[in-house]
Amino acid sequence: MKKQSQVRERETPARAKSPPRPAGAKRPSVRTRLDPTVRERMILEAAVEFFAEHGFEAQTKELAERIGVSQGLIFRYFGTKQNLVEQVYQKVFLSRWSQAWELGLRDRSVPFPDRLERFYLSYFDAVDESTWIRVSLYASLAGHDITARYVQTHVNRLLEIVLSELQVYRGLPDDSSVDPIEFELVWHLHSTFIYFLVRKYIHRLPVAEDKPMVVARIVANFLNEFISVAPASDAPPRKRRAAAAAPGKRPQRL
Repeated sequence: MKKQSQVRERETPARAKSPPRPAGAKRPSVRTRLDPTVRERMILEAAVEFFAEHGFEAQTKELAERIGVSQGLIFRYFGTKQNLVEQVYQKVFLSRWSQAWELGLRDRSVPFPDRLERFYLSYFDAVDESTWIRVSLYASLAGHDITARYVQTHVNRLLEIVLSELQVYRGLPDDSSVDPIEFELVWHLHSTFIYFLVRKYIHRLPVAEDKPMVVARIVANFLNEFISVAPASDAPPRKRRAAAAAPGKRPQRL
């Protein structure tokens, strides 16, 4: 009598349970094939946030671990860390820049105080973000020139326009020489808005929430500084004409 063969079922080994993930720990990244353009944009956006949080002394290896890719993949897209920093500069500074700011400041069909207020409302909105001010400061502290370059190639040009239009507003010739002290006062105006961001995002101190009112008051104080100290010949056109029409003085034809 043949013995019936006994089929033994394979025993499936019990799967070892993974230790519980600590609270707040990130899930392991799932690698997916992304379009190269999408992947590059993803790395760049992560780099902006990363450098804004940790500064430019932080290593690309740490950035790679944070976003779940290899360090080699970052270098594949950006070549070197310096090239990545350059792309951060483009993303943080230049992508926010508006050519309309220069055109608006030069538009003399609009009263200069209104032009200046409109410009700072728009500029203030564009840069009122944690990453912008943190990248600005960290870059200079780490010895990168991206903030200084932004100031020299973009901000200074705007402030020169502000000073030039201010001179016309005061009744001075278009080609008046630039007074270094007055240019410092224009920088003081601009820096007031920048330090607002330092207080808000670096020191984490409370700031006024009504930005339009903040802009209006700061601009008005700036203009009053020039009006209050200017002689009659340097006053805004309206005041200059009134002075010329005073008793004993012949009104000047324009």
